[in-house]
Amino acid sequence: MPQKYDSIIFDLGGVLYDIDVQRTKNAFAELGLSDFNKLYTLKEQVDLFDSLEKGLIDENGFVEGINNMSGAGFSPADVKHAWNALLIGVPKENIDLLKRLRTEGYKLYLLSNTNILHYGSIQNEIHKNFGLDSLDELFDKAYISYKIGMRKPDLEIYQHVIRDIGPSRTIFIDDNEDNVKASIAAGLPAVLKPKHLTIDEVLDKWVL
Repeated sequence: MPQKYDSIIFDLGGVLYDIDVQRTKNAFAELGLSDFNKLYTLKEQVDLFDSLEKGLIDENGFVEGINNMSGAGFSPADVKHAWNALLIGVPKENIDLLKRLRTEGYKLYLLSNTNILHYGSIQNEIHKNFGLDSLDELFDKAYISYKIGMRKPDLEIYQHVIRDIGPSRTIFIDDNEDNVKASIAAGLPAVLKPKHLTIDEVLDKWVL
């Protein structure tokens, strides 16, 4: 049976990489910022986080913004620790899956809303635990929001990816319903990864 798709685009957090936003909320609460959950969720966030994910501000600008919003004087180290607390790790089976898909001839892409702090920490983890110089090695190309100045679910980021990849039988996998709907509206087929399914199970059910 011929392959349904020849290219697969993966989201990172919640799809390939395990995260828990509550851990970051708890970490900021321990610092004294008890209403962090009003500022940031995976569905909605204030402009500071959008700016960080689009690369419009750097680490220093983020720390300054957190302190301005909270009226506190958190150190850069405290903010970075709390912000990165949501990062759990990438399961080895997901790394093995990506390697297998590449050997099977699939073109693989990464499309992620992330920022310099999270992505830098993830890259260090990938290097330490799996011996790769970069997570990007596992993909034909990585579209990282803070590097390209666009983020999901804005239409422009899907249009950019579609133009860049060119004609292909491509499917996008994300764990955020708004991102999936926006992708489909832009003309890029997409499926939602339920929390109870592994990425391998999602691929077997809807993609491969």
